[in-house]
Amino acid sequence: MSNFGYFVSKLGEHGMGRALRHRDFTIYALAGWLSNIGLWVQKTALFWLTWELTKSYSALGGLAFAEAIMTILVMPYAGTLTDRFDRLKMARISQASLLSIGTLVAMLSAFDLITIEILFGLVMINGVAEGFWTPLRMTMPPSLVPREDLPAALGISATLFNLAQFVGPALGGVIVFWLGVTYAFSFNAASFLGYFFVLFIIKLRYEEVVSRKTAGFIKEFKEGLIYIAETPGLRRFLVLSLGVSLLMRAYRELFAGISDGIFGMGVEGLAILSSAAGLGAMFTAIFLGSFGKINGLIRIIMIGLVIAMVAQIVLATTNIFWVAVACAAVLSGTATYAGIGGQLLVQNTIHGAVRGRVMSIWGMILRGGPASGAWMVGTLAGVSDLQFAFLTATFLFFIIWLWTLRSTKRMAESLERSAEERDADAL
Repeated sequence: MSNFGYFVSKLGEHGMGRALRHRDFTIYALAGWLSNIGLWVQKTALFWLTWELTKSYSALGGLAFAEAIMTILVMPYAGTLTDRFDRLKMARISQASLLSIGTLVAMLSAFDLITIEILFGLVMINGVAEGFWTPLRMTMPPSLVPREDLPAALGISATLFNLAQFVGPALGGVIVFWLGVTYAFSFNAASFLGYFFVLFIIKLRYEEVVSRKTAGFIKEFKEGLIYIAETPGLRRFLVLSLGVSLLMRAYRELFAGISDGIFGMGVEGLAILSSAAGLGAMFTAIFLGSFGKINGLIRIIMIGLVIAMVAQIVLATTNIFWVAVACAAVLSGTATYAGIGGQLLVQNTIHGAVRGRVMSIWGMILRGGPASGAWMVGTLAGVSDLQFAFLTATFLFFIIWLWTLRSTKRMAESLERSAEERDADAL
């Protein structure tokens, strides 16, 4: 065996490398990585174009919120469909929709037809497509790897996702600076093609039994809410996650304003801040495959959130650009443990029959929270200043963190019981 072959075989025996033993997951993860690079290239272009058109923090937050609100409205319905129908076929339809929308944005930009009103309309349409894709994306890894390799698969997915956050904004900044936003939009549209074709060559080898009931959307979605309500640890953790999303993730959507409005760094500063955030998240995501115990993961998340609060306070008060860059990396890194680590907890706790519905609710928090928070923080910054807005958000989250801290032990015990019950039902 060659040295390379030996290295690959050993990599597949330890840590996150275990997930690479599964061909379809590996192909799916790499295609998703390339698509996410394109997505972040487009996001960089969208937020920069919005800032150029408006010079408004509120508009930056409003753009993110406009897309997110459509995602939130659609996602519960999408989650129910995910539990009811063939997930792979739905994924193909969803990706075809995202590809079509990306192509439309590039064409309108090429003919200089985009105004701020059209831009808001386009992101709202994209939000609908994202609403269908998000629960599908979250339910795919458990169907591509066995349960014992799921932490490794999620760790790899998180690492690649955040590597895309590092590469995509930097590439987006270069493309926008040298070529213009049209080329950035075109790059994103092209990146969806590979992802779309991959969905035709993979198989869901570990497909769980999904619900085929037709009792009605509202009733089925309520079943997902009831499941969460009857699992105290899951309920408490989702409240904490909502707090993180609303109050500790708003900075990301406001990078264009922070770069140009505070530091005068233009699109280059936007690319640096966004890339630093992706780099910080990538480094922390590497360790996710090594944590399997619920109690330990919760403890790490709670400690990480303390670091995040300190970083957000420094970001709000510094007048040194490179200090802000470091804060962006720290904030994004800690958010990765709260977000992806939380996904690992949720995935290992819930039953397959309600997975799509529960993950759609989880996705609503992760997708809608940062955008809603950016809109609120951006609006508050518009009537006061960005420093006051960030400090207020940090204080409010500190109250939620203290409330959660009092019940971390009970939360961990509840999640452990839920995981054991899930395993028993699977036997």
